[in-house]
Amino acid sequence: MATTSRRRVLQYGMSTGLALTLPACATGSVRSGLDAAYLRLPPREAPGRVAMAVLPSKAWSCALEQVVSGVSDLRWLKRGDSVFVKVASNSGHVHPAVTSPDAVLALVALLRAAGAGRVLVGDQAGAEHVRKWQGGRRSSTRERFADNGLLAAIERSGAELHCFDDQPWESSFQAEPDFVSAWDTRLYLPRVLREVDHVVVLPRLGAHALAGYSCAVKAAVGWLRDDSRLVLHREGDRFYERVAEINHMPALRDKLRLVVTLIDKALVSIGPDIGKTYEFAGCFALASTSLLDHDATASMLLPYLRARSGLSVFDVYEPFPTHVNYWNRWFLSEAWGERGVLGYQALTPAPFGRHIAQDAILSRLAVLEGRRPQRIEVAASSPLPDALVAHLRAADGGLFAV
Repeated sequence: MATTSRRRVLQYGMSTGLALTLPACATGSVRSGLDAAYLRLPPREAPGRVAMAVLPSKAWSCALEQVVSGVSDLRWLKRGDSVFVKVASNSGHVHPAVTSPDAVLALVALLRAAGAGRVLVGDQAGAEHVRKWQGGRRSSTRERFADNGLLAAIERSGAELHCFDDQPWESSFQAEPDFVSAWDTRLYLPRVLREVDHVVVLPRLGAHALAGYSCAVKAAVGWLRDDSRLVLHREGDRFYERVAEINHMPALRDKLRLVVTLIDKALVSIGPDIGKTYEFAGCFALASTSLLDHDATASMLLPYLRARSGLSVFDVYEPFPTHVNYWNRWFLSEAWGERGVLGYQALTPAPFGRHIAQDAILSRLAVLEGRRPQRIEVAASSPLPDALVAHLRAADGGLFAV
């Protein structure tokens, strides 16, 4: 069944000029100010740490090994343990709209060499591309994996493909938070989280028309069953907080061991499927054992890359932040029909890329963790570009030590 996605509408709008003729009512407000709860947090006792590598060649395995060794000795991985590699495969569009197939090959090989037994790689595509409901479905994530090249990489690596929409609807379980959650009782996660020993997140790096940017924390939306995705988008007033809270549910939080971004391209505008692309001469890698430290660094990196990307047709229109609420409501009506917008609550976007205290997702994650990072050390395995070093040192009031 052919479907229309909000990304395709945006693409059509840009090619015809229609995106510039949105009604005045489509323009929404933007969150302002700093998160007071975040600012009240006590600082961490120890600095955070990320490892970063910028290599001049497509040496995927080398870049991966450098950053992983900079943050973890992998002692958590016992011989024969099972690992779920959570990728970002929102659509059939190729990298950088999704995780790089080369990154999957490199990571699975590293995990196997470290003693992993069963390695599963999976996700569920966005609701505009794949729908699953009790008793039925439309399209499949497996097809999207085939389209974007990830299926071939998974098969070549020897890992198992695991698509959440291939599993029975009833197999999902209701997440049980150990904190006061905006999700109430409506968050359902896939059974595989209870079956594997460890989780490693292998996201993409890119802009996102609704969230502003998408990396490891935003990738957690892929874990959600369709009814939970409907709640996330329909009750837009708590969209960002709920994205953060998915990652702090004990079923996921307690098994997360490592976060790695391994890319040779980044999507620096619009997103998650289309937009302007920044292409590295070789490849870029970023790793941490902390979601917060990883995405704080990644979110600061995106504006730097965008400023250094060339002119593009995608410069004509950028939905974030001005038209976020308009497109979220449109997306709901396209994916779920009239019931999708019943009781709709507006999504008010939050800035990113300047201060964690302005980033509604990361500030909420820090509040859940109970501490705010006072310093994040950036360990570079090879010399970083001077401009990148200067950019990171100036970001968020000197948060990053490079």
